[in-house]
Amino acid sequence: MSPPHFTRTRDNYLISTDPTLLSPTSIAAAFAHPSMYWCTPLPLPKLQLLLSSSLCLGLYRSTAAHSQPIGLGTGPKPEQIGLARLVTDNVTFAYLTDVYVVEEEQGKGLGTWLTRCVGEVLEGMEGLRRAMLVTGEGGKEGFYERELGMERLVQGRKGLVVMNRLGKGAAEMLKD
Repeated sequence: MSPPHFTRTRDNYLISTDPTLLSPTSIAAAFAHPSMYWCTPLPLPKLQLLLSSSLCLGLYRSTAAHSQPIGLGTGPKPEQIGLARLVTDNVTFAYLTDVYVVEEEQGKGLGTWLTRCVGEVLEGMEGLRRAMLVTGEGGKEGFYERELGMERLVQGRKGLVVMNRLGKGAAEMLKD
């Protein structure tokens, strides 16, 4: 039995792990944008496999008036404007990647909100031993330290930094 979907709303925005809300065509367009320096576009079948094999937090904007909370029920799907993808076994390990908010929605605090929601999901993983990410351009290291409690593990080539956060399931000898 899979856990219930994580869902948060704020104003006309929704963050959800419900995979039926994901828009592969919107994600493909984002992956093709020059600001997504860490990835290259994928053929749609490969992208769909990638999404179905991950725990994705989609960020959505409401496109119409809804009688129910946005994104829920039988109405139109909300417009996807961002993503945070966790490659995970859903118990002990999670790797955060492909975090973005489309350019026209940036500057509204949505990326911070999305990242904090990732933190909530990680906190809910009782057996989590470790969460990791790789970051680079733009000085995001301090952001991930502050918002997710990540610590620098390794400085890699081309300015990339590998970061790590221990979870509730980490061995005591690894904790401070």
